[in-house]
Amino acid sequence: MTIPARKDISQIEDKERRFHVLAPASVVVALQVEAGKRCTDAWRLGGAVIQSWLEAGCPDHIERRHEVGQ
Repeated sequence: MTIPARKDISQIEDKERRFHVLAPASVVVALQVEAGKRCTDAWRLGGAVIQSWLEAGCPDHIERRHEVGQ
C-alpha cells in the first residue's frame, strides 16, 4: 500500500460537509441558542466559527469581546 500523493486544494470539490466535534454540553447548548438568535442552525454557525478561526491563522488565544455597557 502506498501513501496517496497530496492534492492541490484547488482540486478538491469545496462542498458543504458535516462532521462531528466534541464539546461540553453547555457549549453545545450555547451554540444552539446563539444559532437560533441568528436564524440558522448549529451546524452552519459552528462551521462559520471554525472557518473564521482557520482564516485568522488558527490563533492560540481569542480575546473575549466586551458587550456594550460593560
